[in-house]
Amino acid sequence: MIEEESLQDRAINAAAKLAISSQFDDFQTLDVSVHSESANLMKGELESVEISGEGMVMKQELRMEKLDIKTGKISVNPLLAAIGNVKLQEPTEATVAVVLNEQDINGAFDSDYIQETLQNFPVTVDGNPLTLDAHQVEFSLPGEGKIRLSIGVLFRETGETRQVEFTAIPKVQADGTGARLEEIEYLDGNELSPQMTAELLKKCEYLLNISNFELSSGMSVRLRGLRIVPGQIHLEAQAYIEEIPSN
Repeated sequence: MIEEESLQDRAINAAAKLAISSQFDDFQTLDVSVHSESANLMKGELESVEISGEGMVMKQELRMEKLDIKTGKISVNPLLAAIGNVKLQEPTEATVAVVLNEQDINGAFDSDYIQETLQNFPVTVDGNPLTLDAHQVEFSLPGEGKIRLSIGVLFRETGETRQVEFTAIPKVQADGTGARLEEIEYLDGNELSPQMTAELLKKCEYLLNISNFELSSGMSVRLRGLRIVPGQIHLEAQAYIEEIPSN
């Protein structure tokens, strides 16, 4: 019986992995473990589903160093589960852990999608409307709970350029949708106006929007914790899952 259960789990895991892998543009490793017992599976119950991987690339070219998702017991359609289609009978909750590193985030800033959002946005300087382009963004994680950004800024109308560098501390937003950058400290005295700073921060905060890590439209994630160590950001979240991806 143990061998039968092992083969059963293996078949479910293989089919579920194929379905979930379709949600990523790329990945280095991906493991999907659907834990079941024959008697409970026949009743439509799974012990848990675990998804873990490394080097996973999500939408807008955002790469994760690591991703771990783990559910508790869930109710499923037993006939579909037996062929790897883990169709939930009712929503379930899961824990989510994401690790981003400096290289991941710098790569995202270089992506076509983020580059487009950093161009041609309006600001007001001394009451005058101007158009700002941001370029040459360099992101680092020096530790002490801080991020560090160096950004080149071009004002189209005047041709003036500035290089600004500042640190900020990400704080989890009250609604759990992501992180807000606070306690801004310019490092070279070349400060931008509050409006320009706010606009640039919005672009940077997008990369910490936890919805970037939702695997499907049937999954909503809320950020619960954020920790910065030199070179890495660790995100901890709670997911509400109505649907697990399937082929």
